Amino acid sequence: MQEEAFVLLGNKNLSRTPCRVEMLKVLLDSGSALSDAEIRSKLPQHFDRTTIYRTLRSFLEQDVIHSIALEGGDVRYAVTRHKDQNSRQFHAHFFCDSCSGVYCLSRASFVPPEMPDGFVASGYDVLVNGKCRNCN
Repeated sequence: MQEEAFVLLGNKNLSRTPCRVEMLKVLLDSGSALSDAEIRSKLPQHFDRTTIYRTLRSFLEQDVIHSIALEGGDVRYAVTRHKDQNSRQFHAHFFCDSCSGVYCLSRASFVPPEMPDGFVASGYDVLVNGKCRNCN
């Protein structure tokens, strides 16, 4: 995981600070999207909250990770994986009603809707609810 974290940071010209590397390793190793509290709890060493939030913001700005907004204001984070680094691939997310796991459905990509004249979309959120394979 450390090598993959180094590659992702290098591709975005981000320095390889201990916090960035460890946070990416946690996200890469996770089978689902994680909240900031879950990320903090899985870090092998203590980093202050400010450093963690700045790292999350930096990762979001550089498209290293993406956020998934859930009902109730919860936010989860997952590593962004593009087929082509120059074009963003939109995809849906799955929320498990039983275990609250959030998963990227990369095979469930979609074509963004046509916008009416004068409208410009800045993003798309598609959330599918149900039971994951572990809870079904």
